[in-house]
Amino acid sequence: MIKKILLTFIFNLCLLAFSQSQVIENKSHHRSIKTIQCHKKNWPLSYPIINFGEQLQLSFDDLNGEIQDYYYTIIHCDENWEQSQLMETEYVSGINEVPLLNYQYSFNTSIDYVHYQVNFPNQDIQLRVSGNYIIKIYADGDMDNTILTQRFMLTEQKVRIFPKVKYTMNSDIRDAQQEVSINIKHPNFETSNPVEEVRVHIIQNGRLDNAIIGLKPMFVRNYELDYNYNRETLFEGGNEYRWLDIRSIRFQSSTIKDITFHDPYSHVELFPDEIYAGKSYFFNNDFNGRYVIEVQESNDDLREAEYVYVHFSLPREEPLVGGDVHLLGGLTNWHLDQSSIMKYNFNFKQYEASLLLKQGFYNYQYAFKPNGTDKASVSMFEGSHSKTENDYLILVYYRGTGDYFDRLIGVSQVNSVSGRE
Repeated sequence: MIKKILLTFIFNLCLLAFSQSQVIENKSHHRSIKTIQCHKKNWPLSYPIINFGEQLQLSFDDLNGEIQDYYYTIIHCDENWEQSQLMETEYVSGINEVPLLNYQYSFNTSIDYVHYQVNFPNQDIQLRVSGNYIIKIYADGDMDNTILTQRFMLTEQKVRIFPKVKYTMNSDIRDAQQEVSINIKHPNFETSNPVEEVRVHIIQNGRLDNAIIGLKPMFVRNYELDYNYNRETLFEGGNEYRWLDIRSIRFQSSTIKDITFHDPYSHVELFPDEIYAGKSYFFNNDFNGRYVIEVQESNDDLREAEYVYVHFSLPREEPLVGGDVHLLGGLTNWHLDQSSIMKYNFNFKQYEASLLLKQGFYNYQYAFKPNGTDKASVSMFEGSHSKTENDYLILVYYRGTGDYFDRLIGVSQVNSVSGRE
């Protein structure tokens, strides 16, 4: 009996350890949950990163159309987005099981939905330490009944970051790649072993598949860390993002071929997209893959925006082998999975995909992800140019000797045009 109890106890410990070692992603766990947005309060195009004293805004729609009994809770994570070893009382103060009471019904739309929104931290829940976090929405007071998970970050800004985007020294890829160099100064932050205690992550626009993580400094000087690599910080320059304007479904923008209504949804058919690979670079302003919700004929975008089916097509004489074609951008939550995959239509000789989107202005690209990898490339369809305008987010994490969680001690952003060396 004692042996059986010990084995059960060990098994439960293993299950607990396994459950806490899972990477937590931005994810909707129900098909009815759409348009999940998390950003600084009143700044829709910002990253979900705040300093102490600032607020984030999380919003989403539930297409079930009825009020649900939703709650939210906060989870602290390590730099790789696995649940950290901190106890709940070590990273939050206040209540960590809060009812989500801010909601509005849609108005004058072809389908009914409920728009939910919460600003946090707030009087109910405050954060105590920096780092990576998850806000989790769940139903009926049951934390296992997850509705959505969304990443965000809280930074201390203890170090000064000086990033630059430059042309690579490798002449063979100089016209297609962008290289990021970083210098970090920390005169007021002590670290006894920066090579092991400080890690740097670099994210291009909102993409996670091609993020460079866990960088260690090449050189360590007096209160200065140098990340001036030659190959390790190269990114595909890509191209400017394509755009989709569905702010109106009464009038067609230049990329829309036709708009039809099949109760209860409008269907927007786009003109077939052109493959830009092999063509000259041409600059145009974009949101670097993001989107904004907006309706031209409305004063309340969040409640009066319609949900419409948008039909994308990308002509190609033959389907590609050895991988899949994906729609890349905020419109697919930057995921490279079944939600973003395109199917080849042999009759029309083109890749096709249909997405249910809320009215607004969207950016997107086409990417190819080879089988067996997590990283995609846009160069096959978009081309790749070192002149392309991209945003690079720099995250600096610290875990001192003896510490058991990762602090986010610095965040910076650099643009490949304005921050060009």
